[in-house]
Amino acid sequence: MKSFANRTPRQLRSLSLQIVAIPGALSLLVLALTADFDPEWVRAFVVLGAIAGVGVWVVARFTKRATGYFTLRVMALTMILTALIGITIQPAAIGTITAFVFLGIAVAASAFLYVRMALGFSIACTILGVLVIIVRSSIPVVASLIFIALMLITILVVLVLRQSLQAARDEAVALSLADALTGLANRRSMELNVPLMSALAERTDQHLGCLVLDLDHFKRVNDTYGHLVGDDVLKVTADALIKATRNSDLCVRVGGDEFSVFTIVTGKSELQAVAERLRAAIAELGVTPPTTVSVGGAIQRRTDTLDAVMLDADRALYRAKSTGRNAVQIS
Repeated sequence: MKSFANRTPRQLRSLSLQIVAIPGALSLLVLALTADFDPEWVRAFVVLGAIAGVGVWVVARFTKRATGYFTLRVMALTMILTALIGITIQPAAIGTITAFVFLGIAVAASAFLYVRMALGFSIACTILGVLVIIVRSSIPVVASLIFIALMLITILVVLVLRQSLQAARDEAVALSLADALTGLANRRSMELNVPLMSALAERTDQHLGCLVLDLDHFKRVNDTYGHLVGDDVLKVTADALIKATRNSDLCVRVGGDEFSVFTIVTGKSELQAVAERLRAAIAELGVTPPTTVSVGGAIQRRTDTLDAVMLDADRALYRAKSTGRNAVQIS
């Protein structure tokens, strides 16, 4: 069975609907066959509810129509049918028990709907539940207080857990897309974001520029000063790249002492200017040991893949290294 962690929101909604639809349909069928209703015509709606439950299972199991809007309609109809059953089922004590079904509907809303919509559903469920209890219970005040307390506690716990899980998920995603040492984007982030930048450049009739930067003589820094100093050099280099680029640019630590910067430019001359600015920013850091960088760049052609444009930039970087380092070459 596929892990819950690997399922999309739509798949989770679909699975949840499958899990509750058949038991719900069977419960309604049992009520339709065994319970007493006043008026009697309500029994027909209970039968229709059982049939609808099977239909929901079919939709969730075999189609891709289990959208958020579909789930919203299912919960709304369930809420209406529950209120109808609670007010008409006999004896009255069973109607009081039925009111607590609204608790499950509110939990489902809190788990799958947007927070504001979930709160609206929870309030509606609370009002309908209290209404059923007042009409059917012999101790309406006490029963209503218990129902409201359970509703508040349950919904608050579900919403807090949901928000906490979402925050933890967002943090995990952010960490998975960032280089642990420098905080720059990593390769995975690059693979996700560069196609988006490329599409934006094409829509705005501009070009995606790729710069590959390699620290000069970095192995010598590690051998002479140690890896801790080498790590510090990588960190200050990353900071310099961030400060010298725009918010819309993507700065990546590709690996080791190699970095990439992706930027949307009007052409080769603008990419050259960006590369020179980055080279100068690193050369002027004033750190010990003195740090310089060689830069190779390329403009992505419309048919180029990410690997292709990076290969062009790598070739330009090799030429920059060959000219004596601390230099820029654009292919």
